[in-house]
Amino acid sequence: MSLILAIDTCTRRASIALRDGSVLRAELTWEAQRQETAFISARIQEMLRACHVQPSDLDAIAVAIGPGSFTGVRAGLAIGKGLALVHGLPMIGLTAFDVLAAAQPHHDLPMLVLLEAGRARVAVCRYEWQGATPAAASEWWIQDWRTLLSTLEPPLWVCGEMPAEFIELAQQRVMVAPPALCLRRAGFLADLAYERWKNGDVSDAFSLAAIYPAEA
Repeated sequence: MSLILAIDTCTRRASIALRDGSVLRAELTWEAQRQETAFISARIQEMLRACHVQPSDLDAIAVAIGPGSFTGVRAGLAIGKGLALVHGLPMIGLTAFDVLAAAQPHHDLPMLVLLEAGRARVAVCRYEWQGATPAAASEWWIQDWRTLLSTLEPPLWVCGEMPAEFIELAQQRVMVAPPALCLRRAGFLADLAYERWKNGDVSDAFSLAAIYPAEA
């Protein structure tokens, strides 16, 4: 039975999940508020104990590699690498954009996926549907919220981390995902990572690197 541990600490919301070959065994998402290092290891241990799983039972570690805050991304990656090195496990790194995109329902609209970037900025990546799967259609970029709002034109689906005032104004222009679909969940990270793991698309702990917004 394959077991994937997924860790996402890219922004102020952190999430962890445990998935086997067919079932999402456990998931926890919370407001970390930049305190990932203090709590993430303990909560991983609690989740594994609740599922009667030992770290040595794991087959791979999945980590969201960014973009996000320097402290947040580094915390999740360091914890994931530590587990991988101690237990000789492969790692799978995916962007936080991919995790959010995977949560969206299938539709025909192009999609913008948004992440907090600090200093009143947003990290943006455009996705388009390839069959039933969303795929990045551009390199991601950094923009301020006001400029991004001025560029929104239908048809368009927008999802991800957004301040309330941006949501209110964006809804007057384009389709905005409901709150439940804007919460970045490690269960989706685990699903994506499981497919890569099955196909042998993995990294080792030494080569997996984080990505950060410019001047973050």
